Amino acid sequence: MHDAKTAKGAAVRRGVVILVILAVLTVIEFIVGLVFPSGWLLLALALVKGVIVVQYFMHLPRVFSTGEEGH
Repeated sequence: MHDAKTAKGAAVRRGVVILVILAVLTVIEFIVGLVFPSGWLLLALALVKGVIVVQYFMHLPRVFSTGEEGH
């Protein structure tokens, strides 16, 4: 029972850290959008944010894992 609480707490902490990282990247994206007229930097930041969302919130790596998990 204690292991489940620990795992859930770690997952919540990781989610909060990722949320803060995404918020900081959004602020940087806003500043870059104001300062630089080029869209290439914005595209790069959007791709980084997209990769983070897919990696941590959509659990895509688990879909392609080779481990056998029960249903």
